[in-house]
Amino acid sequence: MSGLAELRNDLRNEVRYGLRFLVRESTVGERRIRSLLANERLAPEELRPITDQLLFDTLKAATRQIPRYRSIRVDFTAANAREVLAERFPIIGRAELVGGEGEFFPKAGSTYPWTAVGRTSGTSGTPLKVYRSLDSVLWENAFIERQFRWAGYQPGMPRAYLRGDTVVPINKSEPPYWFYNRYNNQLVLSSRHLREPCVEALIAELARFKPFMIQAYPSTAYELALLLEKRNASLRIPCIFTASEPTYPHQRQLIEERLGGRVMEYYGMAERVAYASECERGNLHVNTDYSHVEIVDDDGQPTSGDGYIVGTTFHNTVMPLVRYRVSDRTRWRNESCSCGRTYPLVEPITGKFEDTLYGARGQRISPSVVTFIFKSLDGIERSQVAQIGESEWEIRVVPAAGYGQSQRNRLVQNVRELVDPDLNVTVREVDDIARTSAHKYRWIVNEYRRRS
Repeated sequence: MSGLAELRNDLRNEVRYGLRFLVRESTVGERRIRSLLANERLAPEELRPITDQLLFDTLKAATRQIPRYRSIRVDFTAANAREVLAERFPIIGRAELVGGEGEFFPKAGSTYPWTAVGRTSGTSGTPLKVYRSLDSVLWENAFIERQFRWAGYQPGMPRAYLRGDTVVPINKSEPPYWFYNRYNNQLVLSSRHLREPCVEALIAELARFKPFMIQAYPSTAYELALLLEKRNASLRIPCIFTASEPTYPHQRQLIEERLGGRVMEYYGMAERVAYASECERGNLHVNTDYSHVEIVDDDGQPTSGDGYIVGTTFHNTVMPLVRYRVSDRTRWRNESCSCGRTYPLVEPITGKFEDTLYGARGQRISPSVVTFIFKSLDGIERSQVAQIGESEWEIRVVPAAGYGQSQRNRLVQNVRELVDPDLNVTVREVDDIARTSAHKYRWIVNEYRRRS
């Protein structure tokens, strides 16, 4: 990379992160964060009128902005908005939005120049775009920043970022493989360079920078932890915020061991219809001032058991999504949290329904159970468990030193002993495991796409 090209790249990053800071990190943003911090310990009966009003405002906006809802009468108040939501607004999903510009998008899918466009990564096979208001962008940042405060972070503390940002060209062969965002005191690292021999420089820079926290995909944080383990090295980063993928138990254990801090997960999506934050006690709280969340069964009925997440956004009046069902599943926990926050609790999110694994008799297999098949096995740099048939799994392995036939045999045996004795399991050694366009690494994938 020539000096001129590197200068141009740095200037692009300066403009990009500078504008982002101006939009998101204003005094207005700090006021939003403080208002959210004031909400989190309100008694449910005190928070209810606030969220009822937010829901009412969203439903009014939907009847103005979205053609499908224009015929719905707004002859109700905030006090009965929840009942009206269930009675007059059907559950919708991705299938209704894809190609549904005429019914579910404002202005038949056209936008103003200042409208923000969000896009899903398309890991379920169908990418999707949604429109966002500037106000919703500011609120999104406020919810994220509030969780940072739960961990003790304060503005100005050093922070690192290891997600999908392309801050240097992928083919860059000499450090730096990062960009220093001086506006947020943030070290933005290139996840594309988490490979030999580039990783030595990345680890050294993280050690020098000493961030209080790091934001990462679970897969990129885990990959960094694996590379540290390979070197018998560790870092000291007090808090690791993970999002955009499920964080599996085996990943969390190694990340905390090698990065030296606590993993705090947060759950959201491009459609922004649900948001949940893991607190310092390790519990996942649904942010009820972010959206109205329901958990429904396969027939769309409320359930106290395992079900789909259905959300109605509160802060995006440009394109309000009402009772939008995502592919992720969870269940309510009927208990309170010792952290003192009154937001309801849910079980860990299981990830995309399309990527659920099934046993030989059609039963769903928990990802946590799948992690046990790799315990006590050496010589595996990276792996992926794929369902390729009705009762057929393929385990893809990127071998490392020490991998051999005994590890291959043990993987198959572990599946039969710990998961399902009737599964047809094959192990295939590969040079690498492909990532998504957003540079996410999918540890579990259902390529058969069974529908139950």
